[in-house]
Amino acid sequence: MLIVNALLAALSSAIFTALHLSLRRTRQIRGLLLWASSNALIAVGFFVLILPAFGIGFPGLGLLGNMLIDAGTAFGLAAVLVYFGQTFRIGLVLAAVSGIAAVEVAYVIGHGEDLRFMVVAGGSLKVVLTIATAIAFWRCRDVAQRQAARVAAAFHGLWATALVIRVSWWELHPLMSGAYDPTSAFGLLARLVLTWVITPCILWMLSRQFDAELVQLAKEDPLTGVPNRRVIWELGERISVERSPLERRIAVLIVDVDHFKRINDRWGHPGGDRALIAIAELLHRHTRAPNLLARVGGEEFMVLMIDTDELEVQAFAEELRAAVAGASISVVPEHNLACTVSIGYHLLGMGDGWTDAVTMADRALYAAKRDGRNRAVSSASLANERGQGLSPSA
Repeated sequence: MLIVNALLAALSSAIFTALHLSLRRTRQIRGLLLWASSNALIAVGFFVLILPAFGIGFPGLGLLGNMLIDAGTAFGLAAVLVYFGQTFRIGLVLAAVSGIAAVEVAYVIGHGEDLRFMVVAGGSLKVVLTIATAIAFWRCRDVAQRQAARVAAAFHGLWATALVIRVSWWELHPLMSGAYDPTSAFGLLARLVLTWVITPCILWMLSRQFDAELVQLAKEDPLTGVPNRRVIWELGERISVERSPLERRIAVLIVDVDHFKRINDRWGHPGGDRALIAIAELLHRHTRAPNLLARVGGEEFMVLMIDTDELEVQAFAEELRAAVAGASISVVPEHNLACTVSIGYHLLGMGDGWTDAVTMADRALYAAKRDGRNRAVSSASLANERGQGLSPSA
């Protein structure tokens, strides 16, 4: 049983180490190296306890092996706290386990290795660490990872229960010799089950995290953090079809940064990116739910207004234009840039489809560019241009 526990812990350590090495160039996952170190310490601790079977022994061997396993358990708690970004009164936990460990070491040095005392002290230490780890798993706030984290918490709770049972057995058998531990098989089997379950649970959490990030990437513009074209397009198509004649109308606004090529030419793409991020933040700050802002092109944004009317759309378009025009945008340290935007907007009529509405807003944007930029133009003013297929210039 010692060998199986050692090999399983070593395998878990190798898995987390390999995962860390494979991801280090693309991303950093906090806690992976701590989980690898935790399992490595536990594996080494079990291997130390195996040494007497090969004729290798020295004073304090049992204490050393158990201390390594305890250290691995502490590293496991640290890994969970680091991974979830929690604190969980770690100072109190460390103070408690450090005190128990110091008492155990002092007793063994003074009286030799007595299994009764070592099981009670070591088991109590592990109970504190295991319960703290279970609580840390249970407090996972990420919805995507919560199910896997709570399974891990439940098995840590079972492991803590097994440790309490083992400690209680020794307390209830005061005449039992400390030279032999009849509970070791039970303890080793419980530890084996914990390691066998926890590693897949952690990998399950990581998988759910990756899945959630992929879903987010599919919906979010990676530069500015606002929704992307796919999100606003799908919502616009759905709402334009589902709205009834009794509901208020919806509108689409297309916002284009004026002379953006000049920004890139002068300050480079990093400067242009910073300008886009700042403008997106401004637009997002002024776009209140249920309206939706998205980035739909290089320097082009789109806003979907829901349940609105002509006056509201006109006022909102002017609000966005003025917000950008009045802002001072930092593109490089100690240099601020004044930017403007041109806006074209269209209020959907009952016969309009989503694609038609975007086309009309695009034509209004072209008119805003043509007439001098830094202005908001409604498609309603372009009745004489409905048959033209013009597109806005940068």
